Formats: sequence, C-alpha cells, structure tokens
Amino acid sequence: MSQDLEIVGAAPGNNIQAFIDLTLLNCNLKGVYQYQVIKNGDAEEKKTKILVMPTDPEPQSMSLTELITEINNIIQSFGGGQKVTEERMKATLDSMGLKTIADISVQIRQLFIYVDTSSIKENSKPCEYAFNFVILNPVNPDESLKLFNIKSLGLAVYNTDRKKIIERMQLENIDELLA
Repeated sequence: MSQDLEIVGAAPGNNIQAFIDLTLLNCNLKGVYQYQVIKNGDAEEKKTKILVMPTDPEPQSMSLTELITEINNIIQSFGGGQKVTEERMKATLDSMGLKTIADISVQIRQLFIYVDTSSIKENSKPCEYAFNFVILNPVNPDESLKLFNIKSLGLAVYNTDRKKIIERMQLENIDELLA
C-alpha cells in the first residue's frame, strides 16, 4: 500500500480522490479529481488536482449518423424535446454538396484538462488544456462542386507543451509545411 501512496503523491493529512472512466464520441476518457490537505508542522497546504485525458492509444471516430442517434438518446433521457432528424441534417449537408451522411465521421483527437492548485499561491500551476476536434469527410461533392473537396476539418485549442498530448493531436507545423 505504501508504494501506491507514493505513486499518487500522498502525504500526511486528509486525501480524497474521485475518478470516472467514460466514453464521449467513441473516445475513452479518464477523469481524476484529487484533493489533499498536507500538514507540515503548524502549516497546512490544501492541494487540488483535476485531470481529464483520453486513454485510447489512437483517436477513435463516430459517424454522423451514430452521433445523431446518441444526441437523440440524450434528448430523450432528459425528458424529451425536439429531436435532431437525419432528414434535416441531410438537407443541410446536401445544400453543401455532401450527399452521404453515413460517410462523415467526427473524432475527438484530444480532450485534456489539467489543474494543479494549492492554498499556497506560489505552489499553484497554471491550468493546462488541449482540445482537438476533427470532422473526417471522405465524401466527394457533386460534379458542380469539383472546384474544392474538403477531406477533413478540425479545430485545436491548447496551451500545453506536454509531448504526449501534442503528439496525439496530430497538429500541422506551418514551418515544417513551408520547408
């Protein structure tokens, strides 16, 4: 047991840890909340750590059809409301020249949040985050739209430099692209 305590950084005092394993858009995530009260003589430090990150070795995706079904299940479980229909989604996509809704997939490449705060201000660290969401689109538009073809569309927002987190995001490096 003492080895386990060393791994999570336990110290004399009160310790609380809560965790959750969940799946969002076919991406397995782990969330951990850790609270410690560390006594050092008469002084006391209160530390809070929060971590959310993927556990899959590679990003997984979900088709747009599956996503619509899951959104409707959530709407149903929270008491109903107007459902998202494939017909409305198809009409919107059709207007953009995208005919096959089942071929469009959504992928969370990264969802990372790390908070490490302390009641001793100089021991607190800035919040780190990374979010990378990609829409994979192998759909070919109509002949009238052959001028362009969107293969994928993504958005990444981050402020961390952790190598493992950045690698999973599969970001483009403008300097390398121009080399």
